Amino acid sequence: MFSTKRRQSFESISESKNVSAWESLISDLSETRREDDEMASDNDDSDGGKGFLNGADDDTSLSLSGSGNDEEKMEQTSDLPEFLKNIHQDNDAAAASSNGGEEQKRTLLGGQDCPDNKSTLSSIDALSSSQTTSTTLESPSQLKDWMAYRSAQHPPHVNYMGRKMDETYTLKAAQIALSLSKYLGRQFEQEKYAKSSHEDLPSIRCEDIVVDNVIVTNVDSGEAVLESTSSLGGATNHRSGGNTERRQVLALGMILYELFTQGTPPPRQIQESLKSSGSVLSFVTSLRISEKSEEEDGDRKASGGDRRKNKDDDDDNDMKGEADHSAQESFVRKQRRRRCDEKGKEESVPTLLKLAGVPSSICRLISDMLSNRDDADFGGLFQYDKAVSCFAEAIMDLEQMVDEPKGYLHDTIRLSAKPTVLNKLYSRQKELEQGIELARRSAGGYHKEGESRVEYVEACAMDTSSSVEQEVLVISGLPGSGKSSLVNELIVQLKSNGWESLHCKFDQIGRRQPLSTIASAFDSLFSSLLSTENTLGSGGSGTLGDMRTNLLKSFDEESFPILFHLMPNLRRVVSTDGNSTDMQQTEYVFDEFALISSKIRVHNLFYELLKAISSSWNAPILLFLDDLHWADSASLELISFLIEEMGASIADDPIRGANVFIVGTVRTNEVDNSSDLADFLQQMRSCYNVTVTDMALQDLSTDDVNVMISEALFYSQRLTRSLAGTVHQKTEGNPFYIKEFLNDLTVENLLVYSFSEKTWEWDEELIESRTISDGVAELLTRKLLRLSKDQLSGIVMLSCFGSEVSLEVLALVRSSGGNSDIMNTLDYLAKVRLVERSDEKYCFVHDMILHAAQGAVDENERMIIMKELLQALLPHGYSDDTILFIVVDLISRVGADRVHDSETRLLFAQLLLTAAKKATNTTDFASASTCVKCGVSFLSVGHWEDSYRLSLELFSQSALVEWALGNTEQMMRSLDEVFNNANRFEDTLRAARVKLAYLRMTGNCLAEAFDYGFQVLEQLGESFPATPKNGIIVQEMLGTKQLVTGSMNESKLKSLPEMTDSTKKEAMAFLEQMLICSYQSQSIYFPLIACRMVRISVQFGWTKTSCVGLASLALSLVTVFSDFSEGYSLAKTSISIAGSDKRVLCSIMTITYGMINIWKEPIQAILPQLKDVYNMSLKYGLIDTALSSGMFHAYRAFFTGSLLQPFSKEVALFMRNNSERHKRRLMHLSVLSLSNGISCLRGNSSGPQYVEEFITEEHLAEALRNKEFAACEVMFAIKMMCSFIFRRPDGIKPIARQYLELFERHGSASAQFVNIYRLFYGGLLSLHYYRESRDQFWLDRAAHAIQKMEVWTAESVWNFENKLLLLQAERHYAFGEMDLAAEKYMLAQESSKKHRFIHEEALACELAAAFHEKTGNVLFVVELIDRAVNCYQTWGAEGKVESLPLER
Repeated sequence: MFSTKRRQSFESISESKNVSAWESLISDLSETRREDDEMASDNDDSDGGKGFLNGADDDTSLSLSGSGNDEEKMEQTSDLPEFLKNIHQDNDAAAASSNGGEEQKRTLLGGQDCPDNKSTLSSIDALSSSQTTSTTLESPSQLKDWMAYRSAQHPPHVNYMGRKMDETYTLKAAQIALSLSKYLGRQFEQEKYAKSSHEDLPSIRCEDIVVDNVIVTNVDSGEAVLESTSSLGGATNHRSGGNTERRQVLALGMILYELFTQGTPPPRQIQESLKSSGSVLSFVTSLRISEKSEEEDGDRKASGGDRRKNKDDDDDNDMKGEADHSAQESFVRKQRRRRCDEKGKEESVPTLLKLAGVPSSICRLISDMLSNRDDADFGGLFQYDKAVSCFAEAIMDLEQMVDEPKGYLHDTIRLSAKPTVLNKLYSRQKELEQGIELARRSAGGYHKEGESRVEYVEACAMDTSSSVEQEVLVISGLPGSGKSSLVNELIVQLKSNGWESLHCKFDQIGRRQPLSTIASAFDSLFSSLLSTENTLGSGGSGTLGDMRTNLLKSFDEESFPILFHLMPNLRRVVSTDGNSTDMQQTEYVFDEFALISSKIRVHNLFYELLKAISSSWNAPILLFLDDLHWADSASLELISFLIEEMGASIADDPIRGANVFIVGTVRTNEVDNSSDLADFLQQMRSCYNVTVTDMALQDLSTDDVNVMISEALFYSQRLTRSLAGTVHQKTEGNPFYIKEFLNDLTVENLLVYSFSEKTWEWDEELIESRTISDGVAELLTRKLLRLSKDQLSGIVMLSCFGSEVSLEVLALVRSSGGNSDIMNTLDYLAKVRLVERSDEKYCFVHDMILHAAQGAVDENERMIIMKELLQALLPHGYSDDTILFIVVDLISRVGADRVHDSETRLLFAQLLLTAAKKATNTTDFASASTCVKCGVSFLSVGHWEDSYRLSLELFSQSALVEWALGNTEQMMRSLDEVFNNANRFEDTLRAARVKLAYLRMTGNCLAEAFDYGFQVLEQLGESFPATPKNGIIVQEMLGTKQLVTGSMNESKLKSLPEMTDSTKKEAMAFLEQMLICSYQSQSIYFPLIACRMVRISVQFGWTKTSCVGLASLALSLVTVFSDFSEGYSLAKTSISIAGSDKRVLCSIMTITYGMINIWKEPIQAILPQLKDVYNMSLKYGLIDTALSSGMFHAYRAFFTGSLLQPFSKEVALFMRNNSERHKRRLMHLSVLSLSNGISCLRGNSSGPQYVEEFITEEHLAEALRNKEFAACEVMFAIKMMCSFIFRRPDGIKPIARQYLELFERHGSASAQFVNIYRLFYGGLLSLHYYRESRDQFWLDRAAHAIQKMEVWTAESVWNFENKLLLLQAERHYAFGEMDLAAEKYMLAQESSKKHRFIHEEALACELAAAFHEKTGNVLFVVELIDRAVNCYQTWGAEGKVESLPLER
């Protein structure tokens, strides 16, 4: 407390000088310090206290400038603390400056002249004379001249707060001090180096380090050197005598004293201390914030000092044992106490500097430099803890001051006594540079300055060691290690180079709308673009217009409703006027029995959206996936798809590929806890043309922590070093932990800032003694528990929603959780940096705060809050999907065990079922499964009787989503529940469709699917004969053909009504699946099923699948009746009446282009159409159709001679795209056989060398056992083709007889594409075997092949003529009809060339060469072989070319 008298004195000053409240506070703090020193001041000797600005005798009156009674002023001032006395002295000095001469000097010296102040007087004279110095200063210049010049240019300010150095002068002086310190430090190090290398270098002694020898070489930049006057006769031992680094630093400190006081030299006793190493100096207490002695402090600990050992080797050698050192340390402490008691006899260095207006940071540095001791008797033990004993420490301080003067040099008033950890990266520069480099590689165009993406791609193409790949960066680290901060800084750096970014942050808590985390990132982007346009006005933003154009080009009217469902703002973006178009109003209709197709379609839509955005921006994009360890499985599948697609697209077309750099962050301690994440990371690393870079963030080192704390406190790194060591030990260098630990220390008053002294105090021993068992979690919990009841309840309530919640949702729960107004509570939490608020939401500053909030109250209290939230949100969950998923998340966390009311349980189960259906519609099958399981848990024991319909829907939905997830066991359990408890057959149809789809797609045998499908159809009233005879099939086909080609023309088919009979609609759905099964197994049921679908459609009305039945009937006419013209015409009709339904249209076009048109149109013209169907099927997620059309295209392109080099890439891409999208082993095996055949023909060293290696008899037998006749025939045809081309017929002969006869018997009446090449190469092999063995069996096989080719050639000369001619040539050769054979060989070559079958032209030339070689026409042989080589090379069959010389 202040006394009344003192308070009045101070108030009078405040009133007269208009002292602010802030300045009054500082003066109050000084007043309390004066009370502690009053007793010591009263006992001062008459000759004491004659330091700088305080050197008058006891009987000398203090001269105060201005009018009035001097004695009265003296009396008034005597009651003030020393701090305020000095302020008045400076005020008087300023007032007396107008009088000039000796009066001003006496006033500055506090009275009369005395011998002790002669040097000070001379300095003041110099200062006064500097007013008349030249207005310019040349480089180089003496330091004294520089000070005089700068002092005149930038004089100090004197006001009611005291004397203050000009900031410009202070900064310039700091630059000189830094330059001089570096110069002396280098010289000292050179002397040490010279000693070890015996070089003759000049030396600098302590006597040289004086102001007179300092030269400012550049007056603008502040570069300075020392002009040595010592003998240069050779190097001297820098440790000899008193020329140690400590003493040089002490000498430098004296220069800095004079530099920063603008020419005032240090007090005489400090100057004399440099001459005597044993004297005891009073200024060793100079850095104590409180001027109380250690005895008055009691048990107060030393704070902040770095208790370093003596750095000099000589001092270390003088040290005794550890016990002696302890005794000496005790003696030193006693000496310090004695000096503290006598401090009143002389002013401390910091006080002198402060009174001169020097900033506190400089005061501390100079005082610590002048506190150096080099006592020979005690080995330097008389060292103040913070003494600067080496140049490196001085340089450290000065560099911080020069680099950031506002924080470290000038006395900036702090508004808070808490540390302020800067929002910057510490010790992450290397990782940041690596991220930038990866981004440049990913972007291509930004790889090098001035290099476009096209140039970069072309450069990679020229350099075989370089390639353009999709770059993915995965950053891992412990919680709080700064992963997100690193990525955010990376985004800032890249945005300055024209990048854009998307941020997806996943949440551990809170089940949101499926895929909402990723979708919301896009939706936020669209919202931002719309806001920008509104701000700039119409036409103000070209980006939005470009994006609208690209989006409308990329998506059709069926795609937009799906995207609108996930991203509402997209509807506004694509709207070109104020009114929504019909396309925008279309609602999304989901086909629940096309789950996999729907999922792939959604994935493709996201990929196309990403490409459209990138194209609109015309800039690379950084996609930030934050906290991947908490991503749901649906999001991980989508991300994996995007990465795989981007890698493949870059490989296919590097210039037009997606220009996206993906960065994900994961917690090291969470990877092992998530199997989904582990699988995702493994799959991502195996993606084609994708490079995954792992970056593990380590904890900060002690030095890094010191930098962080220094910048948080704006305190010298030299002074915070010891605190940093303690903090590092406690926090292990975790950045977030450090921040919270520092805040906790300030709250506990273990880290205190003194506003009056502008210093930080801490107690290392108390900090070290603190035990924090649970790390940062304990600190955060302790921090939260300091909040008020309402504030704690508010943050706990916020944690119930997860890491963030929208303002819209908060408005619905405004008064829940015991809060009168949650918004006000959260606003306060935002002020204390626990949460953040944006325009749309509140979110936690860090996930660790979220977890601390969840643990801040017990489980029962948290459950009460969640139930209140549930009650408030429940009425809104029926109409808003976002709120619905928040509600079901709260329901699942409350759990069925805590809900006892039967009606409430049923209500919750119904809500969970609704959420499961919506999650299924957005292909988030994992979330749907979770909702269904939770819904089932709310059912009662007798739920099949009490809640039959709800139970039926829950278990049917469970079977559906578990099938989509591949959880076979759970799917079968749910199916059994339905089949065992359903009241009627109709209630099982939904589950039956799931079972049939499972058997067809993932079952081990199609036979089981056939049996089960026919059972269901029979119950639906559609029975089929057990073993249909050919007559029945023919009769059914003829009748159906007459039905649709006679009275029922195309226009009548189009006008058929829509089917309304639910039973027949179900039958059509099952018939469509059975149609696919029958085609895969080449069953005779195929035409019967197609006819049944057409008949039902004509009788009961048209459905979407009716056109599929019509196209299948057209195919049956071709394959069974060989009625190519009628089938071709009916197929065209089916396409024309299919409408716009993409699923139906793709199925029909696959049948038409892949299996019907090949008999009428040039096959090369059909290949692009098939490829378009494949791409369209992929785009819409039609996996079955994509697989069929993709394989049709691959087989036809291979057998018809597409160039192997580009075709091999297409096949590889097809296999990558579909390897994980179906589970039929034989389908995959047949495509793999095709790929291996290409590798064999191309001569790839990494592929199989011979056909026997990749198509074995076991593969063919396996296909037959599973009735996969189509796959078996394809593999056999590839095996025959490669064996014949490589002239290895003997290798296939053992199985050729068996399979040629089998397929001829099984499909003798079929006209399918694979039959063409099975018969073609089978016929060539048979004629070869016949020439060798004259076995009639082989001749019969050849005759059958020739007969079929004659029929097919009549339908399409283009596709079949050359094949027929070559078979005829080989037959003539076998019969010895040489002239006819030669003619046919020549015609076969010409026909192959004319119809662009390059590989068959090569084969015809090679066979003709063998024929002419046999007949002795050598001239023809060379020409034909050369022609064959050219054709094979054009085809890309280098492997075959290499084998030709061996044959010759």
